[in-house]
Amino acid sequence: MKDEKTAQILKYVFIVIAVTELLSHAMEWNWLNQFTKPLLMPVLLVYFRKGMKGPVNLSFILGVFALLFSWFGDVALMYVHQEDWFFLLGLGAFAVAQSFYFFSFKHARSSEEKQTPLLQHIFNIFPFAVFAIGLLYTLWPFLNGLKIPVTIYATLICTMALGAVYRNGRTSTESFNQVVFGAILFILSDSLIAINKFYAPMENASIWIMGTYILAQWNIVNGLQKGNYSNI
Repeated sequence: MKDEKTAQILKYVFIVIAVTELLSHAMEWNWLNQFTKPLLMPVLLVYFRKGMKGPVNLSFILGVFALLFSWFGDVALMYVHQEDWFFLLGLGAFAVAQSFYFFSFKHARSSEEKQTPLLQHIFNIFPFAVFAIGLLYTLWPFLNGLKIPVTIYATLICTMALGAVYRNGRTSTESFNQVVFGAILFILSDSLIAINKFYAPMENASIWIMGTYILAQWNIVNGLQKGNYSNI
């Protein structure tokens, strides 16, 4: 009961920080952004733990590492305007985070394994492959020396989303829907970063990028809290 009350409090704390973060971008209050952005993932991480219905498990531990590397990525990207290599550092941190999320999703399901037909594999992979290829094709002339890192990252984040999709029928419907929604929002947020940085600067880009990113992380964490977990 105590953890449930703490989780409820942290939920509202996170919402306040998230709204303040978006407000800092809307009002161009960079001083406020320096305070709110680094707080997002730590508060969400504690909320993740307090909101878990069962004991600590492998999926939770992997999810914690995903949030930690997301925090590293958040902080690194705050300093891109000072040195370009901070972008690569942030990209690398988020690449590791996507890998941890993939394996977290793999264990955030019941122990029952079902054989997936070949046609279902194709149906699952096709939309992500088309999106990734289309985005990379559009950005390719502008990526210069970042072609390989961006391609690797695009592959990893689509693989992460596929990990969410493959939980279908292996966890609760609510958990599945929320994690998939979060994974898709994560792809959208990172795509907006790439388009804004390499292709065409967007109006209010930081609001759209952070808004979709915050919702992505929130939905993934809440979805994982509601899942069925294997003991593997």
